[in-house]
Amino acid sequence: MIIVDSCGTIVYANHHTATLFGYLSDELIGQQVEILLPERFRADHPSLRVSYAHSPRLRTMGENQQLYARHRNGSEFQVEIRLSALQTEEGLLVLSTIRDVTARRDLPLKTGLVIHGDREKTRRQGQADDLFEARERAQGSLNSIGDAVISIDSAGKVSYLNPIAEKMTGWSRADATGRPLQEVLTITDDNDRKSTLAPLQSVIETRNIGSAAASGILTRRDGSEFAIEHSSAPMQNDDGDVIGAVMVFRDVSAARAITQKLAYAAHHDALTGLPNRLVLESRLTQAMALASRHNGEAAVLFLDLDGFKLVNDTFGHTVGDQLLESVARLLQQCVRRTDTVSRFGGDEFIVLLSEISRPTDAVVFAEKILGALSVPHSVGQHSLLVTASIGIGLYPHDGTDPQTLLRNADDAMFHAKRPGGNTYQLWSRSGKYV
Repeated sequence: MIIVDSCGTIVYANHHTATLFGYLSDELIGQQVEILLPERFRADHPSLRVSYAHSPRLRTMGENQQLYARHRNGSEFQVEIRLSALQTEEGLLVLSTIRDVTARRDLPLKTGLVIHGDREKTRRQGQADDLFEARERAQGSLNSIGDAVISIDSAGKVSYLNPIAEKMTGWSRADATGRPLQEVLTITDDNDRKSTLAPLQSVIETRNIGSAAASGILTRRDGSEFAIEHSSAPMQNDDGDVIGAVMVFRDVSAARAITQKLAYAAHHDALTGLPNRLVLESRLTQAMALASRHNGEAAVLFLDLDGFKLVNDTFGHTVGDQLLESVARLLQQCVRRTDTVSRFGGDEFIVLLSEISRPTDAVVFAEKILGALSVPHSVGQHSLLVTASIGIGLYPHDGTDPQTLLRNADDAMFHAKRPGGNTYQLWSRSGKYV
């Protein structure tokens, strides 16, 4: 028995492997597995190994194949090789069980086996010792790896859980063994929350390794839930018959939570939680496309707070930030659920009205916002009154792409601020504002 990593490096070789190939066990550890192949096959083997490591499902697990092997002294002999693969946290490991089948070409007569009965008995005892050693090492490996492992028999009943699987499922091996899988392992799809026990059941039917990147939600025995990634593979006997299936899974809830936080941070303003420029431009592009298909219109309200710098200078940036958060909440209350409020930067906000029937609809929303801002904000011990200047850009009249429409709305806002703010202004193509 040999175990190699995805780079083809031997990480374990048992005593009988070393004897078969003429090495000491320690001499094989760290060597490339190609050292055990005749030289004429070595050049092609790495590419085959890399291909298999990236797509293990392309080859049926457990399939016996005969090929030539190379002894340390240079002689060649025929072997039968059988592969098994499982995804672990450290990557893909491939277990190879190897048999010398050279003797099959000239098997002795049964009378010869009687004459050499002691020798045959010794050989069989050696095989039994080899199997016991392999089982002990496999048991130790399964108990010590950081991934959870659970196996079922051909009838779909649990036959094994390692300690990590016991912890993650809430079932002890003693309680779980012999029970139907669905009682012990409840996995649901991330999206529709339907049961996804199919991976373990399908590998028994198809004899193919399951997806190495599948994910789902595991429900523990106590009802708690967390996200996992899992992979499955069939288990076969020496005759190639499927006798069960094994699944390796790990808790990815912490990693998923971090990913979700990063994704949220990449698309939202850190202070107000409003969509940022990236999201705004994407939604504005969608709103323009929708308006174009329906012969409708869309509008952008570019809003800048009047005298906000004075608030920061007088009360400090902490109070200023709290005022921005209060304004953000107010703006969201003034628009429809289909609209978007975005913090554009500093004390600037953008309101995207995705569907309007006529330009006057944008004016109605601008007046609604100015009216709402006439009520003082309660910030800590302070009651702060803040006004705004609003520039309005209409699609498709004032721009047919996000950048142009935003730029023209900004220009209109600048002209709204000139007489003292607290008003709105529609963009003028001629540059003349009333």
